[in-house]
Amino acid sequence: MQGLNLNHNKPKNILMYFIESDGTVVKTELESKSAVAKLLQVQHLVITNHLNNWIKGGINGYYLFTHELSSLELEKLIELSLLRKTRNCTVWAYNGITLELITNSFSSIQKAAEYFKVDYRAVLNHLDTELTTKKGDYLVYFFSNELTCLKKKELLNNLKIAKNETTPIWVYEKKDGEFILINSDEPSFSSKYLAPPSSLLAKKTGAAEPQLKN
Repeated sequence: MQGLNLNHNKPKNILMYFIESDGTVVKTELESKSAVAKLLQVQHLVITNHLNNWIKGGINGYYLFTHELSSLELEKLIELSLLRKTRNCTVWAYNGITLELITNSFSSIQKAAEYFKVDYRAVLNHLDTELTTKKGDYLVYFFSNELTCLKKKELLNNLKIAKNETTPIWVYEKKDGEFILINSDEPSFSSKYLAPPSSLLAKKTGAAEPQLKN
């Protein structure tokens, strides 16, 4: 029959994403909402309410989508999941060279971020990774628990520095054919997550001239 869409009522596959404590993403694909509801032992309406919605906690930690998540969406999902788990997390900051506490423990990730004058993601992304990260004048380890003497000794003998650090964003305004930094000599945003995508952005590293992106 002309105009008949035989696929109109075909169930859509559902992608289930689960974020493990170390940030590993586990993806499972099921053929329908009913299959997901049966697996998670919840009502069909619960699946509908969570589908393609970024609800903190998901359904018992599972986030449901009808499409494959992009790399940026996966970053967002990992952050959403880890933030929920570490919302009121105490943070210990250790000197990466001496393994001594830099200061007293912090009552939250945000408090630690404020102390080191960084975005909270810079702390969250390195929490319990056993990788040092450069923050101000320090190489720093961030942990959600106080280290034992044995653990300190282990880390002292095996220093590892994190790669892919958060890169500050420098924003320029074009005036009379020249690009002028809008914040004098300060980064305009502490990371790409805080910068509006419509801005003309440049990354500045060391003494090198910034490379402008169209």
